[in-house]
Amino acid sequence: MKCPKCHETDMFKNKNHYNFNEIFDMNDPCEKCGQKMELEPGFFYGSMYVSYGVGVAWMVSIWVALSVLVPDFSLNLYFLIAIGGAIVLTPVFFRFSRAIWINLFVSYDKDWQQGHKAEKLN
Repeated sequence: MKCPKCHETDMFKNKNHYNFNEIFDMNDPCEKCGQKMELEPGFFYGSMYVSYGVGVAWMVSIWVALSVLVPDFSLNLYFLIAIGGAIVLTPVFFRFSRAIWINLFVSYDKDWQQGHKAEKLN
């Protein structure tokens, strides 16, 4: 959940996933390297696809865990744990999906400070 370019500042202003008043608030641009978080209008709509994948991974992992730990579990138990957990973890999935989405488009640059210093000199 750090800036995709410098990995030094947090992407979100508030680290608490469950502070619903500030759940969407991002440090845009990054305070250290100046990287814009929303690269274009509506950029994070694509993170919905990532969120779907994260949700599916959650459901499958619960199924596998129950299959291993409780071989004769009921579907009611599965739905209670999987869907209940998904509802509780929705804010975490939301932010995690945004972080994955922006990291697909912005690469880590360990030498970002050198480019930043060169810009200041000009």
